[in-house]
This record gives sequence, C-alpha cells and structure tokens, in this order.
Amino acid sequence: MRKTGGTVTTAAAPADAGETGRAHAAMLGFVFLVSTSFPLGHAITGALDPAVLTALRFCIAAAIFAAIVTVKRQWALPKLSRLPVYLLIALLLDIFFVTMFEALRLTSALNAGAVFTLLPAFTALAGLALLGQRISRRQVVCLGVGAAGALLVLFGDDLTRLARLEFGPGERIYLFGVAAYAFYAPLMRLLNRGEPLEIFNFWILTAGAVMLLVYGRAELAATEWAAVPPPVLLGIAYLAVFPTATSFFCATYASLRLPAGPVMAYTYLLPSFVLLETVVIGAPWPGAWTLAGVAVTAAATFVLQRDGRNAKPRTA
Repeated sequence: MRKTGGTVTTAAAPADAGETGRAHAAMLGFVFLVSTSFPLGHAITGALDPAVLTALRFCIAAAIFAAIVTVKRQWALPKLSRLPVYLLIALLLDIFFVTMFEALRLTSALNAGAVFTLLPAFTALAGLALLGQRISRRQVVCLGVGAAGALLVLFGDDLTRLARLEFGPGERIYLFGVAAYAFYAPLMRLLNRGEPLEIFNFWILTAGAVMLLVYGRAELAATEWAAVPPPVLLGIAYLAVFPTATSFFCATYASLRLPAGPVMAYTYLLPSFVLLETVVIGAPWPGAWTLAGVAVTAAATFVLQRDGRNAKPRTA
C-alpha cells in the first residue's frame, strides 16, 4: 500500500481486459467448487471433529502447493515481518471452515449455502473499511435483494420465522464464520506483496493447519483413525484438492484483479449450485418460497456483475 497526497492505493496493479475475464471465470469455478463442499461436508462432518477435519484438509492442500512450488523452483523463506500476515488470513480461514463443518452438523447443506450468500454484503463493508472501495446505490440495492433471497432460502415457507429472523443454531454459528471470511478478499488485495500465489497460499494453509492442530490436539489424539470410514477419508481428500487448494487459487487470482464486492457477488450463485447438487444426490425439491429465494440470489449476481463491469475500485 502506498500513500499519494490524500489518496491511499493498494499495491495490486490494474488488470487488463484479458486478466479481468479470467478473474471472472476463476470466480465461477470458485463458486462451483465451494458449492460441492456443502453436501459433501454435510455427509462426512459427523465422522470427525470439525477442527481435525479442517486441519487435515489444510495439510493436504498445503502439500499440493508445496509440490507445485517445488516443481516451479520458487521456494523462498518469507521474512518474519510477513508472518503476521499469514497468521491473520489463516485465522480467518480457520474460523470460516470450522464453523461451516460445525454448522453442517446442525442444518442442511442448502441452508448453510444460503448463509454463505450473505457474504457479499459483509465483504462490501470490509472492502470499504480496509480499501476504501465504494459501491453504487444500485449495487447496495442488489446486495440487499440478494440478502433477501438468502433469507427466503433459509426460512422457506415458514414466514413466521422469517418475520422474526429466527435463525437456527447452525445458521448462527456459520454466520459468525461468514462474517470472518468477509475480510479474506480485501486483505488478500491489501497485504499481498507480489508473492507467487502458490507460495502465498502455501504459507497461509500451513499456518492455518498448525493453529488448528494445536487447537484440536485433544480431539486429534482421541480420534480412532482405523474406525474412520474410507469414504470419509476420500471426501477429505476431495475437499483438500478442489474446494480448498483449487478454489483458493481461483479466489486469490480474482481477489488481486477485481474489487472485493464483485468478487464475492458471485457467491449469490451458490444456492443454485447447492440446490441442483442435493437434488441430484436424492434430496427432494424444496418449496416454492425457497425456489424463489434461489432465483433471486442468482439474479442478483448477474445484475451486480453487469453494473460493475466497467467499474473501478475507488479510494478515499
């Protein structure tokens, strides 16, 4: 970050048209990969403690990035001054993923996905606070409409609970995690100093895994690994390779090239993906109000992207 007169700018260079297009494609891939973690996480979270499950996921993903860095011969020890950066971003990710798996023990995959779609509104506030990124009035309206769609998904046909905003325990837990994750995209843009994405993600994942292994050491020691079903281990491997390692690369790539609000606006597509995935694996179609909420959140994505196509992040 540098300061010129009264204006603060980030170190990220402006993206050209080709990079911007690739960044949008990366976010579509990110949302799809993340969406698959909800039904899968719902299926396996009862077999392992959420902290242990997330630590294993991070360890495998970190090993993938280590292999990539080794092949590219990009190894470099970070300066001690960078350690707080990795720890801060890793802490946010730890909170997000642990609360997600804890919530999936208590609520459905679709409901958890709907809570996740509240992320753009939180991210817009974080982007304003950290980067001075402002959004238009039209975008504010779209964020509000998208949030309303998420609430319809959450409460379905129970309009009484909707009127009281009566969140279940799983939704409340995950809401805290989503609020923490809202700072991920702005911080990636603010704190990256040109490190290769593979190295940046490796140290973040490693820091996150170490903190979780310390935090969940009692549960880790008490886990009977021989009793863990093979499908659960395969599920953890999938989560590490795709919704973690691959989606981290997609999110980091996009976060360095797009404003924080439009980046997270893509998450409004997530309930649509989760709904289709859960129906494919045998879940019944939800009610009309829930389907209406899914449609509203999906529409909010396209309107936000159209509104922000030529927008540039502003500084204050």
